[in-house]
Amino acid sequence: MSVPAKSQALVTADVHTAKVQLVDTPKPSANEALIKVLSVTLNPTDWKHIEFIAPPGKVVGCDFTGTIVSLPESSKAPYKNLQVGDRVAGYVHGSFTEHGSFAEYITLEPELLIKVPDNVSSEVAASAGIGGCTAAQALFAPDRLALKLPEPADSLPPIDSSLPPVLIWSGSTSVGQWAIQLARAAGYHVITTASPKNHDLVTSLGASDVYDYRDEATPAKIAEKYPNLGLALDCISENGSQQTVVKSLGKNPPGGKGRVVVLLKPDKDAIAVRSDVEIIHTLIYTALGHEFSYGPKSAYSAEQVSQDKANLAAFRSGDGLFTALFAKGLIKGNKVVTLEGGLHGIMDGLSRLKQGLSAEKLAYVISV
Repeated sequence: MSVPAKSQALVTADVHTAKVQLVDTPKPSANEALIKVLSVTLNPTDWKHIEFIAPPGKVVGCDFTGTIVSLPESSKAPYKNLQVGDRVAGYVHGSFTEHGSFAEYITLEPELLIKVPDNVSSEVAASAGIGGCTAAQALFAPDRLALKLPEPADSLPPIDSSLPPVLIWSGSTSVGQWAIQLARAAGYHVITTASPKNHDLVTSLGASDVYDYRDEATPAKIAEKYPNLGLALDCISENGSQQTVVKSLGKNPPGGKGRVVVLLKPDKDAIAVRSDVEIIHTLIYTALGHEFSYGPKSAYSAEQVSQDKANLAAFRSGDGLFTALFAKGLIKGNKVVTLEGGLHGIMDGLSRLKQGLSAEKLAYVISV
């Protein structure tokens, strides 16, 4: 496959916006693959980086599915069963590093890629990026909720009553949908919250017990029904949700200590609610394995990012758990809505995302 010297990408510009521009096609380093982007999905972090973080000249976007154009020559590469022409999915730290997925081409280390089986569309596969990997990090990393890993059997395992229940707060979000599926695939009893219109969706994904998040009595109802509930993932993590989730945990969490994983910085008011509950921040960019900082109070060390990258190796690295679970039909990914316009339509999609969406992941086709 010939690679053009120039290609199109959505690039940050002045006044907190981004425009499609002709840029130099990225050249892979000695340890990177070159990928032709097929489809992308949108995340709130995309518009937030444009508006609040990114300087001009950064390629926007995190999630992608694409076709491998070239691979590193190293015979000791830490990835399995990848070759040129394979369809792969993943994510990058768009609008921040030199990488961004809203482009015709992207580069990334092969061990960070997910091989996409034939039974999964490129748009659904792209949702495994930020959403799927965040859920996997939050649920299974030893320093987060530390759940046992799912196994790619021919069918979903029965719910294991010896395992503790897990609360996924706001299960219809992108991360929430992924977390429900992954926890259920591992045999856990999943409790979740959603608006009534989305109860059927989250139940179909594997939730055993669903509550209306808008009902002020929901935390007390959950805590009373599940006195041993000590594990939770808050997929909102703002506007008081952290306090609400802490209040939802049972009075007798296993080991006398509850854990709540949050996607934004831990809320001091939530921390003050219960001394027997630990609130743990998770940020999926750390699992790319590169040091970075949002400022002196938000720096991520080489040791931390290296460990977080290793924690997700079982899910990625080519033919990892994401690939196997997809192939067996044990996970479905997100409920995806594909919009028209390709790269030129993405800013409209980000505006729509900013206004608020429920239970939908927006996708765009970049090439075919």
